[in-house]
Amino acid sequence: MLTHPTLEQMHQLGLAGMARAFTELEANLQSADLSHAEWLGLLLDREATERYDRRLLSTGTEVSAELGG
Repeated sequence: MLTHPTLEQMHQLGLAGMARAFTELEANLQSADLSHAEWLGLLLDREATERYDRRLLSTGTEVSAELGG
């Protein structure tokens, strides 16, 4: 697999969600029909969602530990 320089930069900046979305969009033939703004929106949505999910998992683990679970 060829590595795209943008993908490498995303990983270096800690944007793992964006990097995963970028890889998926590159592999999806239908993504060619998306505008630049739509592409960017999907990348940002994925990053925000993954960060939110990590925060929820972290909080849930902390609460479970405090409750003795």
